[in-house]
This record gives sequence, structure tokens and C-alpha cells, in this order.
Amino acid sequence: MLKIADTALIEKGAELGEDVELGEFSVVRGGARLGDRVAVGAHSIICDGTVVGAGTRIFSHCSMGAEPQDKKFRGERTGLLIGEDNVIREFCFFNRGTAAGGNTRVGDGNWIMGYVHVAHDCAVGDGATIANAVQIAGHVEIGDGATLAGGVLIHQFSRVGRGAMVGGGEKVRMDVPPFALCAEGRVGVNAEGMRRAGFSPADIAAMKAAFRDLYRAGLTLEEAREKILKASRARKGGAGVGARGRRALADLAEFLSVAGRGIVRPSRRN
Repeated sequence: MLKIADTALIEKGAELGEDVELGEFSVVRGGARLGDRVAVGAHSIICDGTVVGAGTRIFSHCSMGAEPQDKKFRGERTGLLIGEDNVIREFCFFNRGTAAGGNTRVGDGNWIMGYVHVAHDCAVGDGATIANAVQIAGHVEIGDGATLAGGVLIHQFSRVGRGAMVGGGEKVRMDVPPFALCAEGRVGVNAEGMRRAGFSPADIAAMKAAFRDLYRAGLTLEEAREKILKASRARKGGAGVGARGRRALADLAEFLSVAGRGIVRPSRRN
């Protein structure tokens, strides 16, 4: 059953799945598609070209899929693709893509708090936590399970790797490696995040060793990457690194193989 407020507006051409809820004065533009069990709060607008996956909840006063804030945009046909089972809290603003990227993408199971801006051509993975007032510029990539604390600012074309955590109020101008913890000018391993994700103590120790190679061993970036890649291929022995730990090291090595904006460097000593 649909639960549609009397004041909601559904334009011709909009597609609604089963058990959709639309709050007071919400708007679904023609060309938007809402999956089963999607809930849209009061005064929110779902624009043309936006697809929202099943079970996603969008709270009040949100704007999903409006034109990108990019002077190069000339009205091209682009989109915003939002996956399933996301929570998107009040006053969030996600823009659709530009001709350069085509679509802005948000994966499944993300927890996104109030006043978050996801700009054009961004790609947010699965299971990320994005706290209040995070501002994400265009063409940014956020990996699976990443955590961005309140007030984080992310420069365009930057990447945040999977399982990484960025502390409150940080300005991210370069790439944050997978499983990194960046806070107060320091860069280390997100050990607590890895523990909560089910990594073993040996896995975490191996990641800490990889970060020592990356940041403290005096190696070039390529030398460190090769050493990390070699560790990811080592066979498990005794209480050694498990398959998940080796996969995490491989993800780190793969991340480092992309030039990007260069990786973050600590501005303060740990």
C-alpha cells in the first residue's frame, strides 16, 4: 500500500514501487523512480533522473538529484543513483552527475546524517557512515565502510579508501588510504574500526606494519606498495594473517597504484 500525504506532488512519469511513503509537501518529479518501501519525508524533493533503491529512507527537507553545481553543466541527461536500505537524514543535498561522469552514485546501507552535501559525479560505496555537515565536492570517491566525522570537508577528485576514518572538522585535500585514521594532523591505522569489522589481531598488526612501510620506513611510494603487495600474497601460517587481512593489504596496494591526488601525509608526529 502507498502512504501518500494529501499535499504530496507526484508528477506524470514518476515511478513508485510498493509500500512507498511520501510526507507532506514532498515532490517526486517525472522521470524519478522510487523502489519498494522507500520513504520520503515532508518537504523533500526527488528530481528527474533520480533512482532510489528499496528500503531507503529520506527524511525531511532533502533535495535529491537537482542539477549539479558546476558551471560546465549544459543540461545533459545525467542521474543520481541511490541504492537500497540507506538512511539519509534531514537537509541533505545530493546532486546528479555531469557529462564528465554521467551519474552520482550512492551504494547500499549507508548511514548519512543531516546537512550532508554529496556533489556531482561522486561515488559513495556501501556501509559508509557520514556524520552531520560533511561537505563532499565533485568527483570524490568514498570507499565501503568508511567513516567521516562531523564537519569534514573533502576536496574534489579526492578518494577515501574503504574502512578509513576521518576525524571531525578535517580538511581532506589528498587521498586517504584504506583503513587509515586521519585526525588532528596525524595518520595511523583505524585499528578500532578494523576490530569492529571482525579483523583479527594478526590482521591489524599486519596493517600497522604496512603503514610503517608507507610512512616511516623511508621507502618510496612504489617501494612501499610493492612490499605491501608481497605481504598480501604471503601464505597463512600458524597465527598469521588470515584471508581477510591479506585482502585488506591487497586493497591498500591497489589503492596506492592509482596516482590520484597523492596520499595524505601527517602534519604532526604521532
